[in-house]
Amino acid sequence: MQIFLVLALVIAVVAVVFAVQNVAVVSISFFIWNAQVSLAIALLLALAAGVVITLLLSLPGRIKGSWNSASNKKKYANLETERDQLKARIEDVSSDRDKQRKKLEGSEKEIADLEGQLASLSAALQEAEMKSGKLPLPAADNANPGEPSPQRH
Repeated sequence: MQIFLVLALVIAVVAVVFAVQNVAVVSISFFIWNAQVSLAIALLLALAAGVVITLLLSLPGRIKGSWNSASNKKKYANLETERDQLKARIEDVSSDRDKQRKKLEGSEKEIADLEGQLASLSAALQEAEMKSGKLPLPAADNANPGEPSPQRH
């Protein structure tokens, strides 16, 4: 941006120097209009007309750029809102995941406790059967397939 400012200043200085050195009177005709003016004024008016034309030609691009900028700002704001909502959802899901992990750990501990109780009850049952003189039943795979398995009475 500074380069354009410096370039415009250089052009302006050159135009002023040129105008000061060319003070001769010239006749300008435009359709039905005729005028006698200094060459410097005629050149400065031509330069000003060029600047105005350039600004008018660049105006649609600037307007479109500002509309695009406004649209992009709106999209950016929407994306930020969506990002914040997704972050909140991630936090909720992470919290739920942590709760489920704790629940799973509690269930695993409960299962381990129940397995321990089952093992101790099984051992106590075997010990009670041994003391009462009852022998445990043979396993199904040890029985002969053709003979019925023995039953307790």
